[in-house]
Amino acid sequence: MKVGLFNKNEGGIMDVIRCDEQDYLIWKWRPNNSDTKTHKENSIRWGSSLRVKDGSIAVFVYKTKDGIMQDFIEGPYDEILKTSNLPILTGILGLVYDGNSPFQAEVYFLNRANIIQQIFAVPYFDIYDPRFVDFGVPVAVRGMLTFKIDDYKSFIRLHKLDEFNLETFEKQIKDLVIKQTKSVVTNAPTNNNMSVLQLERNVESINALVEKKLVDDLESDFGIKVTRFDISAIDVDKESESYLQLKSVTQDITTATLKAKASIKNVYAEQKDYEENLGCKEKKDNLLNICRRP
Repeated sequence: MKVGLFNKNEGGIMDVIRCDEQDYLIWKWRPNNSDTKTHKENSIRWGSSLRVKDGSIAVFVYKTKDGIMQDFIEGPYDEILKTSNLPILTGILGLVYDGNSPFQAEVYFLNRANIIQQIFAVPYFDIYDPRFVDFGVPVAVRGMLTFKIDDYKSFIRLHKLDEFNLETFEKQIKDLVIKQTKSVVTNAPTNNNMSVLQLERNVESINALVEKKLVDDLESDFGIKVTRFDISAIDVDKESESYLQLKSVTQDITTATLKAKASIKNVYAEQKDYEENLGCKEKKDNLLNICRRP
């Protein structure tokens, strides 16, 4: 997350509270190009202008005798901070003398329009076919998660705005994605009667299973909405000894099964021929008996 300052003290008197950042999820505003954490940095004067772009939310965080309060202003919004045209901030007014003195509030901007893409990769781990538990085949998974903030109030309840760090946040998301993906792929052969050798051909079905688990967890634990989840590849290490052994055993079983089916088919064919021949002989004997009658 980029934390910088954009605003200028227009006319040398009032602040312009706005966010000009292009790539951000949560961004904190500070007046007068201040980049230090002081009490003064949260002093906001009535008459300053507030500009919130479409798709963004401005969050005012301030203290009252009842505790920490928050007010939200959804974009698009472009107004002067006055008691008459900003009733949503009436909770702050108890802190202000006659509407002219500065009031203390931290201002954060949340980007609801920004779509974040999170690339992930699960390093090689062993997967076992339930029929052949002696062969652990190395498998790796690659893909991408796309998400955004949908319910911003839920998101704020789950995260401390003043401590939010995008890099840490994305790492937590990636760790969960890797954990759930690894779990689903590991259990796919057992839960879905699927051979390890068939994993690469079942990316779509495995993708749907992982996405189903992730959607609820990411919403409840992190307050974000999954807009897309794609497993781009399931890589089976076909050079590994376990893979070659499993493939050999599977081929032997397949060959034996095909031979058995062919043998059974031949038996059925012979039985059918026998029954047909027997039926013809009986018909022939019956005709002879009819012809011999006086």
